[in-house]
Amino acid sequence: MTKKKRDKGYTLVEMVIVIAIIAIVAGLSLISITLIHSARAKEAAVTVDSEIATLITKSKNMQCDRPGCQYAARIYKADNDVYYFQRGYFDPNAGTNGTYIFTNTDTEGDGKGTSLSSYVVVKFTGTQEIVNADGTCGGVSTTHNEQDVADMNFHGGLYIRFARDGSCEAGVGDIGFYKRNGNDVAHNTIRTNGSHQTK
Repeated sequence: MTKKKRDKGYTLVEMVIVIAIIAIVAGLSLISITLIHSARAKEAAVTVDSEIATLITKSKNMQCDRPGCQYAARIYKADNDVYYFQRGYFDPNAGTNGTYIFTNTDTEGDGKGTSLSSYVVVKFTGTQEIVNADGTCGGVSTTHNEQDVADMNFHGGLYIRFARDGSCEAGVGDIGFYKRNGNDVAHNTIRTNGSHQTK
């Protein structure tokens, strides 16, 4: 008659090895997620720089398809917690100091504009004209220091526009792209003369 061998379970060494493997896999996953979020923030900065270049080209070389208006754009945060770059117009003859128009102006993202990812936070450092909730300009400017664009201009965001000569009339400053944890990833700089760069 043979005796049955009793199952003693895992040895201490085996348990340590399993725990070590789990810790390594978890660490690699965290690094991967961090790299993905950094890449998304960098991609958002490149997208905005490209959109700004297009906006400058259109402002300088094309007659606006809305008579009496200028091409304009804004970066804002929508209700779904995602930042967008939206194309629109600025009518200098509407209101006392002009009015921004962003209703039905962009075909991207169901009218919201180009998505800049939900993994990024966009902040602005510079001088911005105050724009009321209805899009009318208040005639005064305010200075921001790493201000989340979601909290600017009655949650309307950061407004950008260029003159026919290519100079920047609104949005001069530094647009920073951060991961959700606050880490700085990339920046777009727009200067008064209209030059811009990503770094």
